[in-house]
Amino acid sequence: MIRRKLLTVAVPAMLVVATLLSPIVTAQPASAYGKAAQWQIGLSGNCNNPSVCGADQLGGFWGWAEFDNDNTADAELTGCGHLLRGSGSGEQPPFGGAGHMHVDVPASDGWFIAPSSGNPAINDFWVNGEVDTFTGHGKPVTMVDPEPPYPSDTGVPAMAGHFSTDEVLGFHAPGVSFQIQVVKIPGR
Repeated sequence: MIRRKLLTVAVPAMLVVATLLSPIVTAQPASAYGKAAQWQIGLSGNCNNPSVCGADQLGGFWGWAEFDNDNTADAELTGCGHLLRGSGSGEQPPFGGAGHMHVDVPASDGWFIAPSSGNPAINDFWVNGEVDTFTGHGKPVTMVDPEPPYPSDTGVPAMAGHFSTDEVLGFHAPGVSFQIQVVKIPGR
């Protein structure tokens, strides 16, 4: 009798648990960068040393990028400048602060891997053109190919790994930190 009561309670309870867990067990992996992403890059750069970066270039940037198997690429970058164009500079405010840049490399321009312009012994990601949208102070501004000449070396090594200030810039100094993390997505 107790066994029968246990089965009448336990079996429906197990079915409810199995039903609730089935979406977790059968869930598809997330594709946060999209299904076409071949390479994922995380990067950051900070310079608070005026003798290295100049008094008007202090601050940093942070972001991510992806290079896709359909010959497109995009990036989201955010930067913050410190003590830029101070009140005694004759420039109009804002004197610093944050800004954002969305970078799109359309398939018509595309990207490729080739020897680095700074160190031909390693390969970098290169782009043939880009469309950048800047936001932050004022209305958004979109520019096509804002940093000629193209093709342009991104400075990002085209190999999986972690690259710190010494590898990125070839030196290190107090108040200067640059980091790049490159991931090759398997099977893409």
